[in-house]
Amino acid sequence: MKAKFSSILTLLLAFVVQITFAQEQTVSGTVTDQDGLPLPGVTVIIKGTSTGVQTDFDGNYNIEATQSDVLVFSFVGMKTAEYPVGSTNIVDVVLETDTAQLDEVVVTALGITREKKSLGYASQQLDGEEITRSRNSNALNSLSGQVAGVQITNNSGQLGGSTRIVLRGVGSVTQGNKPLIVVDGIPLDNSNYNTESAQDGGGGYDFGDTGFDINPDDIASMNVLKGGAAAALYGNRANNGAIIITTKSGKKGKAEVTINSGVSFESINIIPQVQKLYGGGGGNALTIEQSGFEEATIDGTTYNIVDYGTDESWGPRYDANTEVLHWDAFDPEFPNQYLNPRPWVYPENDKEDFFDTGVSINNGVAFSLGSEKSTMRLSLNNTQSKGIVPQSELDKTSLNFNGTSQLSDKLKIDAGINLTVTDGYNRPAFGYSGNSVILQFFQFGQTQLDYERLKDYVLPNGTQRTWNRIAFDNPNPRYTDNPYWIINKNYSEDKRTRWFGNVGGQYNFTDGLYVTAKMYMDNYDFKTGTRIAEGSQAQSNYVENQRDFTEINYEAILHYDTDLFDDLLNVNTFVGANKRDTKFSRLAGNTRGGLAVPEIYNLGNSVDDPALLDYNENKQIESVFGSASFGYDDMLYLTVTGRNDWSSTLPEENNSFFYPSINGSFVFSQVLEADWLSFGKLRGGYAEVGSDTDPYQLRNTFDNRSAFFGNIRYTQPTANRNPNLKPERKTTWEVGLEMGFLDNRVNFDVTYYNEETDDLITPVQVDPSTGYGSTFANAGKLANKGIEALVNITPVKTEDFDWNVTWNFAKNENELLELLPGVNSLEIASFPFKGVTLNAIVGERYGIIRGTDFVYDDAGNKVVSAGGRYLSTSTVRNLGSVLPDYNMGIRNSFRYKNFDFGFLIDMQKGGVYRSLTNIWGNYSGILEGTAANNIREEGIVIDGVTGDVTFNNDGSYTVTNTAENTTVIPAQLWGVDHYFGPDAQNVFDADYWKLREVSLGYTLPKNWMGETGIESVRFSAFGRNLLVWGLDNENFDPEVATGGSGNIQGSEGGSLPSTRTYGLNVEIKL
Repeated sequence: MKAKFSSILTLLLAFVVQITFAQEQTVSGTVTDQDGLPLPGVTVIIKGTSTGVQTDFDGNYNIEATQSDVLVFSFVGMKTAEYPVGSTNIVDVVLETDTAQLDEVVVTALGITREKKSLGYASQQLDGEEITRSRNSNALNSLSGQVAGVQITNNSGQLGGSTRIVLRGVGSVTQGNKPLIVVDGIPLDNSNYNTESAQDGGGGYDFGDTGFDINPDDIASMNVLKGGAAAALYGNRANNGAIIITTKSGKKGKAEVTINSGVSFESINIIPQVQKLYGGGGGNALTIEQSGFEEATIDGTTYNIVDYGTDESWGPRYDANTEVLHWDAFDPEFPNQYLNPRPWVYPENDKEDFFDTGVSINNGVAFSLGSEKSTMRLSLNNTQSKGIVPQSELDKTSLNFNGTSQLSDKLKIDAGINLTVTDGYNRPAFGYSGNSVILQFFQFGQTQLDYERLKDYVLPNGTQRTWNRIAFDNPNPRYTDNPYWIINKNYSEDKRTRWFGNVGGQYNFTDGLYVTAKMYMDNYDFKTGTRIAEGSQAQSNYVENQRDFTEINYEAILHYDTDLFDDLLNVNTFVGANKRDTKFSRLAGNTRGGLAVPEIYNLGNSVDDPALLDYNENKQIESVFGSASFGYDDMLYLTVTGRNDWSSTLPEENNSFFYPSINGSFVFSQVLEADWLSFGKLRGGYAEVGSDTDPYQLRNTFDNRSAFFGNIRYTQPTANRNPNLKPERKTTWEVGLEMGFLDNRVNFDVTYYNEETDDLITPVQVDPSTGYGSTFANAGKLANKGIEALVNITPVKTEDFDWNVTWNFAKNENELLELLPGVNSLEIASFPFKGVTLNAIVGERYGIIRGTDFVYDDAGNKVVSAGGRYLSTSTVRNLGSVLPDYNMGIRNSFRYKNFDFGFLIDMQKGGVYRSLTNIWGNYSGILEGTAANNIREEGIVIDGVTGDVTFNNDGSYTVTNTAENTTVIPAQLWGVDHYFGPDAQNVFDADYWKLREVSLGYTLPKNWMGETGIESVRFSAFGRNLLVWGLDNENFDPEVATGGSGNIQGSEGGSLPSTRTYGLNVEIKL
């Protein structure tokens, strides 16, 4: 590894030497439209090369070129223009509106750039400005609401948390559904390394994913390839589509320095609302009468005390005239509080006061320069973040280098390196887990606790001081720890160091015939550690994980491009080969029996032999591929591709699989002459793609387990391996229509797609007598079809004022068509408590939540028992799918002179999630609804009807003799029935509307810069997730109902509050 990096660094030095001694000739100018308005963002490249720049806000550019060079100017909606440099140093250009085509150039599979009009599939690209507008530290989150057919899910409250991305619906039941992420041709691993309980929908830690390792300020463009026809050239790993990220490169011309500095603040947006009328206590679910205080005589004085050993809030009503001994009055070490009664009132500093305002400071600098033969760009960025949970911190430093050098007329080399180091400290736990503060805030706890007082969490002898005492004379914690003990003692640590880069070159044999060869590498080591201190409610413990990953791709491609028949027919072809080598290792361990010496956190400090796991895997894929593209008279386009992979994870007889694709487009506006039509294109594509499986799924092996009394142990796996596995195979086709009107002031793009995945790799139960519980087999078929629409409108465009509107819409219909013969359902996950499960069911959408439902009469009324409580079905029912029905985003962008303003609204309709916090928060009397409308004093009559119910053996039922329910029941009985009653009452619609982004910017006039050497200065203010509305349950943000970026979704198990972010940024170019 060190040798490889030494070679790369040597190349970097060569680039700098080339740049230093090369001769430079600067060509500059201004690009305007036919109305004389400057055009920012116009691409200016030297013909026949990839070297180029973009015009600035005023349409100006500078580029290094020779007299023999030809400059190519391209911009969306304008005709591409070519100008020879000649002897002049100034080339001013006027671009004409293209009424026949949109010559937008996009980056497609394998990094090949193509004109968008030639593509036979949907492709949507965001430029760097659109990605960084809201200053999101995770670049992938910027896709939310901006790209049709892309579903983004993340918990904004998680510090550097992971992001789930799904393109065009779920395509696999048990295998991954993530798209391939490619940065400058480098495929990046995007594995989910959250703790296992977090991935299962329970609780734990979210340590983030690949998106956080990419510096948004380094991104030039991000292109989303949604369908199989778009991504087929990547083979099995792009079964779920691909996201192609191109980073910024150096510019030929004078040196340029860009400085970015910003600060953002994060505050709570949505948090469960607690009741503020009653305090802690166990209560009595069988009576409406309210419980009182316990009494204790201490040193001859009788006091009112609270049962702090109970983690519920069904206690007495608050009364300022009643004095009680609170939890902190029993420790003589604190004389000002000892045996000092205080009024029984709701606290001045409640749960919301526990949280901080998160702060993130971002600073970055980028330096680029270039000469006639070489270019380079070097950037350094640092982001320091403090989360909303006290003591949680995250530090990320990124270094990026890109360089090119023309060594001769025929040979050009290039290289790029990215280094990202992420240090996390005390990332907060979430869900139903001991180190989750959310558990005691909103699931089990007491509402009268003052969180300012809880900050005294340690007694003078170093032991814990907690509210949840076993008894007034027993200070040990019963169920939960003091939240400040948790964040100061039971914290987590993590560090990820990631290198990814490429090195290669291009050799031109003759005009149109050239070869490229590159090596791509992705490497990281990732260490996490979590701890439980001595004196905690749970046994002291230390868990450590070390993961190391390396993937190297060697790739060579031979290209041949030519024009035939007086340039009427354009031909672009290539063939290539790729070899991929992936290695992964994991060393994990945890102490057993507690820590031998308190405060010493390593595996050697385990009382008993620590539990250890040592795992290694290696995977190789060899591939050949090719493509042939034809373009006739800028009107008809056809592309045919093919790829064959040989995978080491499949048996020899099944390890070769071929992926063909064909797509084409017809630009009918070339032949249909109409003043009202600016551009028109029909397109269509067909492809077959697939995916293999993880290593070591073919033959049974023994797993290395922890030593038993000093003896090494090996166990057989619970799942029997299958030596006959085949790759999953997806067949896709799509058709689309693009049209532009009024000089492309109105444009739309609509796509219909159909995808079907066969040979799903599925776990199948087997007879326990075999010694195994299950095996994997190719069984099942899953279908997705849907529609995507994109509309761009420019209602106003003048010299001083522009207004642009972008609307995107996506609807996906998903259905599991079949599993094994005789098998109609597959359990994907079991949610915590009550046996509620996530399932794949034949004839239904993916991700069906199953649990008990309400009993309904023929009129749709919920049926109540004679005792006034909701009845439950005798068998589990389908309670809805976690998948949304459709998503939509609307962006408005305005420019007035040097001001710019924009906002993005994002919405989701459909899908459901199950909330564990709703169960326990009502069970324990914490949530606001448990004290609404005076129900604790008067009882509650729940909405529904009584009736005679007959349950049949098959789970069906009949309801007769219904009448309006009038039975009054205690509020606490209603609350605990959120656990004992129908599961459906804890399942909610996942609809939402969000003001996802708002930005306001101002660019200083260029004439203000004078002779300072400053090219431009832009100030901006931004906000993210500022408003949310349209929720089924106002206590929860549906986006937090996730266990990270894996397949298990729809389980809110105790998530952190969702947040809103607002901040300021300044960008200076020198």
